[in-house]
Amino acid sequence: MENVSKEKEQIIISAARKRFAHYGFSKATMDEIAVDVDMGKASLYYYFPTKESLFQAVLNEELNEFLIEMESILATDMPASSKLVELVKKRLEFFRQSLNLGSLSYHTFNDTNQLKRKFFSDLESKELALINRILSEGKSNGEFEKRIDPESGVVLLHVLQGLRIRTLKYIKSLEMNEETFNLLQSEMNIFLKIFIKGISKKNQ
Repeated sequence: MENVSKEKEQIIISAARKRFAHYGFSKATMDEIAVDVDMGKASLYYYFPTKESLFQAVLNEELNEFLIEMESILATDMPASSKLVELVKKRLEFFRQSLNLGSLSYHTFNDTNQLKRKFFSDLESKELALINRILSEGKSNGEFEKRIDPESGVVLLHVLQGLRIRTLKYIKSLEMNEETFNLLQSEMNIFLKIFIKGISKKNQ
């Protein structure tokens, strides 16, 4: 019975994910999501008592998918500098594909203010932990300077966030077109090259 409930819960989350991505938090309704999964609204509320709780479940699923992808990068034997490059690449690809994460940066800020703050706070802390693990690995294996400023990871994360948010601020649709994506990727790569050069041991 528990497996059935979990399966139904996942079906609801998948349907809600599509609704929120297409219409945003404020315009998507529990009635529509109930129709999408072919169940009564009362049954839907059994699994998720509020639209906010369902939205949070969608965000958590997307966050978990993103972090799994990032963890796979850290598990490889590639140099720490290459892991940073791959991390930035996968991060940007994921945000482009994930409309919920992308649209939350600007398009639904007023609708989901509290949820947005908590979600991005959780995301930021986990991303920062991953970045710092790569920096620590680079210091341990002699690839990076051991006296890297402790705040270097924070600076890297904040610059990447700033470039992405700046881009989203000036696009009208929820989707990032190829030209915009390539420009953002280029800017991120330029900064990352400067960052890696600055912390690499060979530059001492």
